[in-house]
Amino acid sequence: MKISTEDCMKYKVLLVGLDEARVREIRVVLGQLGLQGEAVSSHLKALPQAEDTASPCLIVAAQGEDISGLEFCALLRARESRRQARPAYIIMMGAQSDLVSIVSSDVEIDAYLVGPWMDLELAWKLRRAIQVLRLTWNGESGCLVDPVTGLLTSDGLKSFLFEEVNRVGRRQGWFSLTVLSIPDHAGLRVSFGEAWLAWFKSGIWAYLRRQLRNYDRLAALNGGVLCLVSPDLDEHGTRALLARLGAALEEYQFQDPAGHGLRLELRARFLCVRVLGDYKQFGRTGEVLWDWLQTCITEPLPLGVHGATGRAALELELVPES
Repeated sequence: MKISTEDCMKYKVLLVGLDEARVREIRVVLGQLGLQGEAVSSHLKALPQAEDTASPCLIVAAQGEDISGLEFCALLRARESRRQARPAYIIMMGAQSDLVSIVSSDVEIDAYLVGPWMDLELAWKLRRAIQVLRLTWNGESGCLVDPVTGLLTSDGLKSFLFEEVNRVGRRQGWFSLTVLSIPDHAGLRVSFGEAWLAWFKSGIWAYLRRQLRNYDRLAALNGGVLCLVSPDLDEHGTRALLARLGAALEEYQFQDPAGHGLRLELRARFLCVRVLGDYKQFGRTGEVLWDWLQTCITEPLPLGVHGATGRAALELELVPES
């Protein structure tokens, strides 16, 4: 995506709590994209500046001398919520040792970079930031995110999937895709109708989204199914996450018209792969995973959790079950 001159002028970037050497590196990328950037050395000093100047995109250092990057983001999000302000797009930047605290936090960040990172990766994330900001600030956030449930749309899912394949693939990491569904209940459909059942299910999906890690993403797809994208999870981690979702779902109870408790059960089919190859192939790798997903959502999901593990580069290679 090429960034227009209008977008370059409108969506400025605020660099928060980064050292001078890192700021110089980032300014090179900003200059290549035509974006304007301003640096503030302190997280606390940056807080009023982010509000006063309405900086829509922020690159925030995970570590800080006064408060941490996560504390800064939590304060910023709280003020956005109280003032019903348009949300900023936050990219967290830190070391590998910061990764666990970032992804396990419930603070809403939009992306993160851990060192060592490439200029190409930062440029990619900035282009996506401008795309999201343009849609969100123009009142078109529904194109990528459902405003009611907070779930990604199909377009939002594809964009996130390709971006994460690029990030994970640089170190040949794990990538997990899961298609989720809950069995239809004929009694509810007959008693309350399709519209009520759709509303009921959207409440379930919003509930499940709140059980996820900070960087997991849920997307609503055609046919009433969802896709869960979990970067950096192997099969063991994916099964553990799905077990936790299944347990949470069992707590989401409803009394059916006959007065009996309705037991909701999760249906899931996952794919865990090591992303191989080099960065020139990651576009093709994303297409391979996207094709698997499109095939999977056309097939009926059996009750329970089922899946496969393998490798993905130019083709998908599954490891035979032992």
